[in-house]
Amino acid sequence: MEGINTQVLNYYRTTGITDSGSTNAINSGSGKENEVSNDSLGKDAFLRLLVTELRYQDPLSPMDNKEFIAQMAQFSSLEQMQNMNNNMENFLRIESLSQGAALIGKKVETIDPETGETLSSRVKKVAFEGGKVYAYLENELKIEVNDITAVS
Repeated sequence: MEGINTQVLNYYRTTGITDSGSTNAINSGSGKENEVSNDSLGKDAFLRLLVTELRYQDPLSPMDNKEFIAQMAQFSSLEQMQNMNNNMENFLRIESLSQGAALIGKKVETIDPETGETLSSRVKKVAFEGGKVYAYLENELKIEVNDITAVS
């Protein structure tokens, strides 16, 4: 009978999970391989790995209760960290928009990257696009808020 460690390693190989935790490809059962670009072992992969360990454990020497509880605690911790990360991303987005909204009606300056001259105009609108906050100016320019050099 094959040991659990060998079976877990075989599971790693068949799912494409590498030692660093990144997943190259996962076989969906239909013969097609889907590319996955995760840099870490996600909660779904962690749960699949745990279920595989339980499925292939030696019935004469099952997984220790303490080890099982520790793995479940790690899974719970992973899920909580992912939820906290999502909440933090939402908070930062809202905070960025709030800071940008404070610029509406104010005169701002920026440096034109092509000419190097200072451009100034009033902010008429602020928007969050593609993960960045942009200020729309009265002179029809759209600039990234991070590129503003002065506010008056």
